Amino acid sequence: MSLLKLLIKSYLGALACIIIISNSLHAQTNDPVQIATEYYNQGDLEKAKDEFKKLARNKRNIPRIHETYFRLLLAIEDFDEAEKYLGNVIKNYPDNFTYEVDLGVLYRTMNQEERANQLLDQVVIKVTNRSALDKRSNETRMLAQTFFEKNFRDKALDTYINGRSIMGQEDLFALDLARVYQLMNKKQPMISEYLNFSKNQPQNLNYVKNSLQRYLPEAEDLDTLEMTLYTVIQKEAGNSTYNDLLVWTHLQQKNFPAALRQARALDKRLANNGDNIMNVGMISFRNNEYKTSKKAFDYIIEEFPESPSKRLASRYLLLSEEEVLKNSYPIDSSAIRDLISRYEVFISESRDVFSIMESQRRIALLQAFQLNEIEKAIETLTGMLKQQVGRHNVVAEAKMDLADIYLLNKEPWESILLYGQVERMFRDEPLGYMAKLKSAKLSYFKGDFELAQSNLDILKLATSREIANDALDLSILIKNNTVFDSTDVVMQEYANIELMLFQNQKDQALTAMDSMLAKYNYHSIVDEVLYLQAQTELELGHIEKALVSLDKIKEAHYFEILGDDALFLMGTIYQDSLGDNETAMGLFNDLLTKFPGSIYVAEARTRFRELRGDFNNEN
Repeated sequence: MSLLKLLIKSYLGALACIIIISNSLHAQTNDPVQIATEYYNQGDLEKAKDEFKKLARNKRNIPRIHETYFRLLLAIEDFDEAEKYLGNVIKNYPDNFTYEVDLGVLYRTMNQEERANQLLDQVVIKVTNRSALDKRSNETRMLAQTFFEKNFRDKALDTYINGRSIMGQEDLFALDLARVYQLMNKKQPMISEYLNFSKNQPQNLNYVKNSLQRYLPEAEDLDTLEMTLYTVIQKEAGNSTYNDLLVWTHLQQKNFPAALRQARALDKRLANNGDNIMNVGMISFRNNEYKTSKKAFDYIIEEFPESPSKRLASRYLLLSEEEVLKNSYPIDSSAIRDLISRYEVFISESRDVFSIMESQRRIALLQAFQLNEIEKAIETLTGMLKQQVGRHNVVAEAKMDLADIYLLNKEPWESILLYGQVERMFRDEPLGYMAKLKSAKLSYFKGDFELAQSNLDILKLATSREIANDALDLSILIKNNTVFDSTDVVMQEYANIELMLFQNQKDQALTAMDSMLAKYNYHSIVDEVLYLQAQTELELGHIEKALVSLDKIKEAHYFEILGDDALFLMGTIYQDSLGDNETAMGLFNDLLTKFPGSIYVAEARTRFRELRGDFNNEN
């Protein structure tokens, strides 16, 4: 084929395409619906109205023009034409409820609310009855969604509720109703519908928990959930799903004792080897609620001897008891020795080398810091570290423990070497950050605040929130108390006191604190000294002296950073040590009122409610 013929053929093909496209565009331009819509979009509403009115005479055009035409009639407030138009449309499409709902929109726009309500109530009854006859719920759901979109929210609720009643299914549309109530910010009925859904859908319980967690962000919302669950459980005591939700609710509230009580009742009913109790115990332990975790793990061992979790429960029972003993004052040496003996039994029965090493670590720390048997502790750890187990977390932790004990024994240079080994071994990992934090703390003890601060600035960006927070706290302490003191004398005295306490020289530390308070009565560090003094007196069993120091913070330094700490500690002392519940309630209430953003709010609220007797009616 010649080049000329090819060019002619290509030209003719292109010409044909142009003709086809031109004809298509011409056809689109002559589309009357498009012409009417174009008038509307350009703001020529009268021309648009005329065109749409012509189109509305043919019922086949209604689905294409309705939304725009109805919106136009409302915009120009031609309500008579709109009512006439909708009357004809409803006559032509009697089964399409959308047009009837729009007639309700028209009546509402005309301020004829009663007329709108009467019409829409009839629509609800008609559609839900029709759905029931067809044994399908989709049309009822679509009507409710249309109501919601058109801002008839109460009618949406009526549709779901009426549909449920007619179809005889008490949990039908539960999630739909929960969603509507959530959007209307009606927490109580929303909760009831989620519970209604979970009743017959226990396999979706995690979905319910996730939804409640998302939509109940405030403590008061969880209180509402708790009270609702109590009511439901009394009516349907045999449904374990509600007990499971109540356990979960208490955990969200950080009310761990109540969660354990419910978990025990639930596991008795389900006979599931104490899985719920184990879960509560582990969550309590991670939240430093050691008394509750101790009870949970002890219960597993006693009541479920065949449970596959028994070995894990035994280990965490020892860890929980250790934390309880370390935080009970004065220290009970005989109880510490008994705990060491039980760790040794655990070691003798264990086949896992790392569990054994972890238990040896715990023994060494108890020997050093609770019994002051430093040589024994060093011997325990050095013997353990001779084992060839390579790069492992427990080895690094043991090295840091040994470094701590050398510092306790006034051998800081040995400590620096060991911290450095761990930091290099686990660079850019949590253990490496922990070693760097301990090195920074050592620099702080030695008075090298600039070096400590440089390390702390790095650690404030650490991936571990706990390490970052500890670094931030120490950094703030140093900055706040050296900014107006070029000699760093006051900060050095305070660091010396903290080192004395680390080395278990409590009496010398208290004497130094008294000296500081006398010399620096108006210094910014006063509240720090008073709080440290209270903690130390408490460890020695001097409750009244501890309260005197805390009361000074409460009265004269409540605006300082430790104001909420002092209130919370005072409250726990009055509740746990003195049994003065009325004073404790007052202190917790002060904390909730004056420090709503405090980290102690959740526990203070739980303790306040417990003292008030809110949990007396628990099953």
